[in-house]
Amino acid sequence: MPVECILPGDRADWLELRRGFITASVAGALLYCHPYTTAYQLWALKTARLDESTEENEAMRRGRLLEPVAVQMLREERPTWTIDYRADNAFYCDRDLKLGATPDAYAHRPDVSGRGIVQFKTSSEEAYRSGWIDPESGEVEVPLWIAVQAIVEAKMTGAAWAAVAVLVVGRGIHMEVVDIPLHAEVWRALVTATNAFWSITDAGGHPPVDWDRDGSAVLDVNRWTEAKRIDLSGDETVDLFASNLEDTRIKRRELQKREDVLRAQILYAMGSAEIAATKRFEIHAPTAIRADGAAQRAIRIKLKDQSNGRF
Repeated sequence: MPVECILPGDRADWLELRRGFITASVAGALLYCHPYTTAYQLWALKTARLDESTEENEAMRRGRLLEPVAVQMLREERPTWTIDYRADNAFYCDRDLKLGATPDAYAHRPDVSGRGIVQFKTSSEEAYRSGWIDPESGEVEVPLWIAVQAIVEAKMTGAAWAAVAVLVVGRGIHMEVVDIPLHAEVWRALVTATNAFWSITDAGGHPPVDWDRDGSAVLDVNRWTEAKRIDLSGDETVDLFASNLEDTRIKRRELQKREDVLRAQILYAMGSAEIAATKRFEIHAPTAIRADGAAQRAIRIKLKDQSNGRF
């Protein structure tokens, strides 16, 4: 089946269009390279076991508001490029693969033949340094999940090339433009992973759980109960989980009691002072009023730099 291009009426329509598809922005989850979404979380969302949020977070809002700025900056940075920026949320989808994408912009450039897609990202200076710069070479490296997103957008639109333009905002503002190779092996791996995802989903199963990342999602998926009793006496692993959970709860109560005692000892020594300095630490304990009207003192501890005595 050929790729369709659907123009949604508004944002709500666009969000609804995306529900039945793996979209480019989360496709990296199926290749286990997405920092915010796992394959299990994607399964929970696409099967409506978790609600897909329609609310913008701060990063999404920043990206939406700064996208026109990024487009204008790209035009200034690459004056020989012809940028086609429509902001119409055109949704390209393959109903057989159940894969979709909404490119940010299209472009033509003199050094590469054919139409390409440009994906815009915004980043703080700190996030850019930690997530986009190779610590050894100092070169710009596009995070893999973003490269996968660009490849999907190029493939879905039939683009000849793809680039990512990241707008870095801090004390100043600058842009880096990076070409993304349209590696055929990445696309094949994604198609295979997407087919496997929908096959296991249609069969009533789910991708493996990443317990380090999926714990809260599993709790949300299993938040509802039925009036029935099951026998797990033959499953020794559940016995082990239950034993470990009970031990952890006991340790947590003991640690909480110990923390409360230590807090009391520190505040007793500080009295009404808001700040105290020791040989190793600076302790801040200001009084704050909670939403319920109660007063409390939160304790923040800063380690002193032993080389110069500063905090």
